[in-house]
Amino acid sequence: MTDGERRALRARYEEVGQRVAAPSATRRDQEATFDRELWRSLGESGLFALAVPSRLGGADTARSGLAGVLAALEGFADGSGDLGLATSVLAHLVCIEIVVRYGAPEQHTRWLPALISGEWVAAVANAEPRAGTDIMGLRSSARRSGDSLVVRGRKRSITNVGVADFALVSARLDGVDARHAIHAIGIELPRAGAFARPIKDLVGFRTSPTGNLLMRSTVVPTSAVVGSTVGGVELFRQTFSLERLLCGALYLAAIRRCARRAVAFAEEREQFGSPIGKNQYVQDRIVRMCVAEALLRPTVEQAVRDHERGADVFGTLSVIKLHGLEAATESAQGLMRILGSRGVRRAEPTERMVRDLMALAIFGGTVELHKVVLYGETVREHRRAVEWRAVGVKVHHVPTLDASLEAALIELVARALPGEAALRGRYYYDSAPEHVVVATHEGRPVGLRMLVERTVLVGSRQVRIAGTGIAVEPDHQRRGVGKALTACALQHLASRGVELVVAFLLSDASERLLRSFGFCPLQATVTHDARDGSGRVVEHARCFVLEVTPGALISEIEAGGTLHLGVGTW
Repeated sequence: MTDGERRALRARYEEVGQRVAAPSATRRDQEATFDRELWRSLGESGLFALAVPSRLGGADTARSGLAGVLAALEGFADGSGDLGLATSVLAHLVCIEIVVRYGAPEQHTRWLPALISGEWVAAVANAEPRAGTDIMGLRSSARRSGDSLVVRGRKRSITNVGVADFALVSARLDGVDARHAIHAIGIELPRAGAFARPIKDLVGFRTSPTGNLLMRSTVVPTSAVVGSTVGGVELFRQTFSLERLLCGALYLAAIRRCARRAVAFAEEREQFGSPIGKNQYVQDRIVRMCVAEALLRPTVEQAVRDHERGADVFGTLSVIKLHGLEAATESAQGLMRILGSRGVRRAEPTERMVRDLMALAIFGGTVELHKVVLYGETVREHRRAVEWRAVGVKVHHVPTLDASLEAALIELVARALPGEAALRGRYYYDSAPEHVVVATHEGRPVGLRMLVERTVLVGSRQVRIAGTGIAVEPDHQRRGVGKALTACALQHLASRGVELVVAFLLSDASERLLRSFGFCPLQATVTHDARDGSGRVVEHARCFVLEVTPGALISEIEAGGTLHLGVGTW
């Protein structure tokens, strides 16, 4: 999406906010009410469809991506001046994004039309009395009973609960390994055994319905599980990332709205015979608003781009929370001071904005939590920098590999991948690599990347490709070893004229690493011939690919529908 398209989308939904939501914002805040007709109007405007590709009933134009969703949300929040309602929209959009990305085709068919049109209001229910953003502390459970699940649990302070027709509820599946037990379950409301308890005494977010959700033996079909193929907590990392990213749009909207109102008032309000904008203290407050937006916007937009390519942006999201919330709050309070006595009147919506920003300090994790996250990221980066200098990375030619090093690599793989029976007694499957990249620390191997090269047929031409697998010593993971191995491997393969690199996904951490280097999922069937001659085997592990020299090779493979890797397993 170009800058011009993004600005046009923001302007479009700024007008929607001004026309549809702004006239009733003060009344809805005073009465703490939710207007369903207004919500349906937002559906009719196409706001919710922006999160859905056209093939699933979304926007007629090409999908704008998360950047378009963020631009539209910012425009709506700015035009409406209603951060509470905009937060309800945010939660609804996050729910749609998760269903689109991880939902099964039948879930798309059943849920998306009502979510897109605004007929339904959606909620994302993760927080519990003893587990807010600590997803591993969840106590809600789902027990299998025939073709159904029986869900029990309590969700606390959930946006849109009280009016929601649909909720993505996190719960632990009984009888599943703890690392993979947490799942999202789509529950249509109202439903027997599910009870919503609206919270009416909030200081901020009075235009955003908030409530507790109690589930007492709530029965849902097993088909309601969303993203059943996503391992562990990865789906919830995506949920938290989307919530926090889109919060950046609310901070930007608040700052822009404050700056615009402050400039207009400073130029029209006169004191002692001249506009108060001549006062340098007033100028300082307005300039600070402009600088805050100029610093925040590129950070948010870069985070969106990084998130879309699969990079880990958790640290950046905490920066956005701290800087964005602080800047927006300072802007709102600065505007109140510039307005003087007008700033504390209900007729000026600044007072409502200040209250809503207080609520945003808690939404998506408290400010204090994000400071803890940032400190942890800083410490880990420091440790990685220290350890990076102590780790050596080298490419070895396998036919001339030292026997003691080979034995060490076998032991390393056994420790890193203990559940892979096919790797017992060896560090590769049934296809010996030509080269192996080895990372060493204090004289011993702590990680490796295997490189298997082949020439395969793509369409009518021969293409040089390479398969790569990785193993890192458990106590050296998340310390930069994988990045060092991958960077060295890609440089080596490029020097050998390899056009395409193929990797199969064995863990969520591997996916984040691959995406950070530009790998993307291959939308084609991948096959190989069994070495024992028993026939062609379809590879079921998720396949990620990278064009060493960007071109149209991946598109050509996907158009053909299949990639055949020759003989043997990588």
